[in-house]
Amino acid sequence: MTKNDYRKLRTIVDVLNDKKGINLMAFDVDKQSGYTDYMVFVTGTSIQHNKTMSDAIARALKTDGFSKPVQEGDKNSKWILIDAGDIVVNVMLDEIRHYYDLETLWSDCAKVDLNILEK
Repeated sequence: MTKNDYRKLRTIVDVLNDKKGINLMAFDVDKQSGYTDYMVFVTGTSIQHNKTMSDAIARALKTDGFSKPVQEGDKNSKWILIDAGDIVVNVMLDEIRHYYDLETLWSDCAKVDLNILEK
């Protein structure tokens, strides 16, 4: 993990923890993925909670000097995907997260110890 990756991932994890995201997980997918280094998953309690978390991530990344991420999904989405380049964040309602079970796709990848990223 480079220093810049660590800073960006820490920013994202801090926001999701501050906004009370549920079941936060991150995988190091660098060797298996051709498009990103880390895949992050978090569950929101409502559509508004998802939107709040995704908006807060965009603001925090900008504040910390990173480029603005691309966001797929809107204020009515049960799943919002945030493409921050080397980190992709999936903000989902519990029903959607369980239905698609995307973590299974990355089960061969190393899980990131989020405790080392905390402030």
